[in-house]
Amino acid sequence: MTEARVRLTFPGKADYLLLGRLALAGLARTFPLEPEELADLKLAVTEACGNAVRHAYANGEGEVTVEFTVGDGRLEIVVGDQGAGLVKSTAGDWTMPDHLEGGMGMAIIREIVDELEVAEGTDGRGTRVRMTKYLAEALL
Repeated sequence: MTEARVRLTFPGKADYLLLGRLALAGLARTFPLEPEELADLKLAVTEACGNAVRHAYANGEGEVTVEFTVGDGRLEIVVGDQGAGLVKSTAGDWTMPDHLEGGMGMAIIREIVDELEVAEGTDGRGTRVRMTKYLAEALL
């Protein structure tokens, strides 16, 4: 399978969160996924984009970038922003918190994807969330 890449950029506002889900749904038409797996990946994209909108740009001024890459037996999704960035002390193993009052987004993503990497964005600004889901051999 050749590598396919889709990249979109949208304003860092909640009104645009649906775009990441729609792009993933369109891309998923090029390779078969179980409906439940696609639904889970849509949730992961929405959580990552929602975190960027909520935490990166206090005033809604800025952009969120989502890049999907399919190839080599995997789907890689990278969500990035150039906003405030993740406070290093909040980074962790991304497991479910003891209390259920928010802060579960990264733990949900961690349960859905096979690999999760959270790092500083380009030039040390913002945050970059890389999610990798390995695709079944039969799907390629």
